[in-house]
Amino acid sequence: MSSLFSPPPPRPLHGWLICFIVSSLATVAVVYATEEFKHYGYTLFIGVPVTMGILISALYQHGREWKWEQPFVLTWVSMALTAALLLLCKIEGFVCILMAAVLVAAMTLAGIVIGWTIMAIVRNRSRRNQLHCVAVLCLPLAMKWEASAPPIPPLLEQTTSIEVSASPEDVWKFIPSFPAIETPPTGWLTSGVAYPIASEIDGSGVGATRRCVISTGAMPEVVTAWEPGKRLEFDVLETPPAMVESNPFGEVHATHLEGYFEARRGRFLLIALPGGKTRIEGTSWFVHDLWPQWYWEPVTRHTVSQIHQRVLTHIKTLSEKAANSTR
Repeated sequence: MSSLFSPPPPRPLHGWLICFIVSSLATVAVVYATEEFKHYGYTLFIGVPVTMGILISALYQHGREWKWEQPFVLTWVSMALTAALLLLCKIEGFVCILMAAVLVAAMTLAGIVIGWTIMAIVRNRSRRNQLHCVAVLCLPLAMKWEASAPPIPPLLEQTTSIEVSASPEDVWKFIPSFPAIETPPTGWLTSGVAYPIASEIDGSGVGATRRCVISTGAMPEVVTAWEPGKRLEFDVLETPPAMVESNPFGEVHATHLEGYFEARRGRFLLIALPGGKTRIEGTSWFVHDLWPQWYWEPVTRHTVSQIHQRVLTHIKTLSEKAANSTR
C-alpha cells in the first residue's frame, strides 16, 4: 500500500488525490440528489457509486500499470472519505450511511470493472476520456429525469404474531390502548429508529381516534373496524419522522426522515387457541420511497417487525398479568 500512496514516475496522480477528487464529487452528487431533487432513487444509490468507480478507474489508469488490488484500496478509502464528508457537513447520519454501505460498495466496484472494460476496449486515450466525462456529466441529468417521474412505491404488508396465555377477552383490554412501555428499546430499535411508547384512544367503536405515541412524535389514527375480542383495524393519518439520526458533529435534518416512510393502515387480530390462549397477529401496511426497493425493503420489513414485537410483547405481559389476577 505504501507504493500506492507514494507512486514513482510516471504516476502523476497521488492515491490520496484520487480519493479526494472522487469523494468530493460524490458528496456534491449526494447533496444535489437529496437537497435539490429530494429523491432517494436509483441514480443516488446505483448511478453515483458506479460513476465513482468509473472515475477511480479513469484517474488510476493515467500513467499507471493496472493492478486490481490498488483500485480496490482506492474504493474503500474514497468511501470512507465520502462518509466523513457527509457526517462533517451534517448531511446524513452514521446509521443511514452504514445501511447504504453494502450497496454503495458493490456498485462502486462494479464501476471499476466498467472503467477497466472501457480501457480494454477503447484504446484511444482521448476517446476514453470522453466516455468518462460523459458518465460523470450524465449524473445530474439522470437525477432530474428520475425526480421528474419518480416510481410509485408499492404498498407493503408485514405481519408479526405472538402467543399469549390469556383469553381474547383479557387481551382485548389492551388492544385499543395500552399504558407506556417502560422497557428500553432493544436490537435495531436502539439505532435511533422510531419506536412505540404508548397508545391512547378517544371513544370506542368505528370512528374513534387513536394516537400511537412513538419516540419521534404522535401518530394519529382513526378506527375503521371494531370487534371486541376479535379485531381492531385503523387508518394512519400522519407518520412522524422515521428516526433520529446519529452524527458526532451535530443534529441532522436529512430529507429522508420525513415522508419517505409512511404507515398507512394497521390491524390487531385475536385468534382463540385451545387452553384459553390467544394468538395476536399485528399487521401494518406501509410504503417506503427508497430505491431500489429490493435492497431497502428487507431493512424496512425488519424494522417494522421489531416495532410489532415490542408492542405485542408488552400486550402479552399486560394480558397475562391481568388474566392471572382474576384466577
